[in-house]
Amino acid sequence: MPPVAWIALIPLFYVLGQVRRPWQGGVVGLIYGMVFFGLFFYYIVQYGVLPLVLLALFQGFFFAIFGWVVVYLRAVRSLLLRAAALAAAWVLIEYIRSHIGPLAVNFGDIAYSQYEMLSLLQIASVLGSGAVTLVIVFANALIASIFVQHHLEKPGTRRSAHPQMAKPVLIGLALVFAVILGGAVVIQSGSFVTPSVREIAPGKPLQTVVMQGNVAIAHPPTQEDAERCRLTYVNMTSKFPGRMSADLIVWPETSLPVALNESPQYLDEVKQVAKQTGAYLLMGALDAAGGQVHNSAYLFSGEGELLDTYRKVDLVMFGEYVPNLGPLNRLVGRYPIRSQDIVPGAARNLLQVYEVPLGTLICWEAIFAGPNRELCRKGAQVLVAITSDAWAANSAESQQHGAIASVRAVESRRYVVRAATMGPSAIINPYGQRIAQVKPDEEGQTVGKVYPLSGPSIYHRIGDLPLLIICAVLWMAAMFARRQP
Repeated sequence: MPPVAWIALIPLFYVLGQVRRPWQGGVVGLIYGMVFFGLFFYYIVQYGVLPLVLLALFQGFFFAIFGWVVVYLRAVRSLLLRAAALAAAWVLIEYIRSHIGPLAVNFGDIAYSQYEMLSLLQIASVLGSGAVTLVIVFANALIASIFVQHHLEKPGTRRSAHPQMAKPVLIGLALVFAVILGGAVVIQSGSFVTPSVREIAPGKPLQTVVMQGNVAIAHPPTQEDAERCRLTYVNMTSKFPGRMSADLIVWPETSLPVALNESPQYLDEVKQVAKQTGAYLLMGALDAAGGQVHNSAYLFSGEGELLDTYRKVDLVMFGEYVPNLGPLNRLVGRYPIRSQDIVPGAARNLLQVYEVPLGTLICWEAIFAGPNRELCRKGAQVLVAITSDAWAANSAESQQHGAIASVRAVESRRYVVRAATMGPSAIINPYGQRIAQVKPDEEGQTVGKVYPLSGPSIYHRIGDLPLLIICAVLWMAAMFARRQP
């Protein structure tokens, strides 16, 4: 829930306020991080306890760095500067955590907890999701400083010290409020139906239908799973009352868990469904070519013609492929990982629906800002994210994966259409609001009008560099202040 994030770090700051040496802060941070990520990634235990422990240990290392930083910067006298520098350090650590190649993960980032607090979320269109994190950690550090100071001071000096702390704390919280108020003004200045933040592109608005089959499948999928998926999505689409007025129908990732181009029966049935509705159909399935398998999105026209495919570029290590780990290969082989690696696509190509270029994101690709930004720079006017979280149903993974889509919508100032096997599926406007959705663990459809939007957001123009510079300046200022007598 969004409110919890505003106080979630106070216990960590309070405990770190009791230790004297930076290395001790690192130990506290490591323990805190391992507990947090151990609970957050608990669904990984279905693959074994060791993978969960290793993942929690690796992710906890980033908290260890932050714990070291908190104690190291305690000597900075200015409460405002110290709080800002700690928030900046958190942002930089999160940035590193999400930019370390195949090991990159950003699940658990604080910004994603605010997907329902739209007024705060708007700053992401300028500086990215890291700016949301900066504001929240800054507020946590300010509030925590009151409790830490109260604990450390002697009883006789507490009354005299509190008024001195009140001014910087109030100034800092006023800055936080100003950011939230600014976001509210941005929302009120536009319309949730036809956003004024970007001019509507020449392409027609798309009446879009999102299908959520809520089909649990085995890992790896069986032929029985494929049949259940076929019956579910074909029946849902064929019997949906609004199918004939739709411009675009979207099924989730691997909605048919077969190599569709090598399965004539399935392929013909999908073509027939598209032809019956007269709408474009975008759906996920596997794609086999030259002995290789791709995780792909297929686009069919309203005449039942296969128009184009997009092959997923960013794959999940240990989920879609297994790296060569040399002597550790035998250990990895003990765990339930797919028998054949998925092969990445060559490039991010756009799919065309009428005059509207669609940017397609498959599962893992939607959690990072980079692929989203690249597609918009290539001209995507609508973003479509398809995913299959059936393996982690009703867990923190599926919930946060859904929340991330709202952040991507704000960052890009684009409509985002999200189709998930077990939810949540949604149509999200450029302000991050879900204008239509299907709740998790339910079979159903949702319908909404999606407007193609052109022009890059401020964040897509400038990228992460400005925020990283701001954080680096705050860090250097704190380092300078720490050395002052």
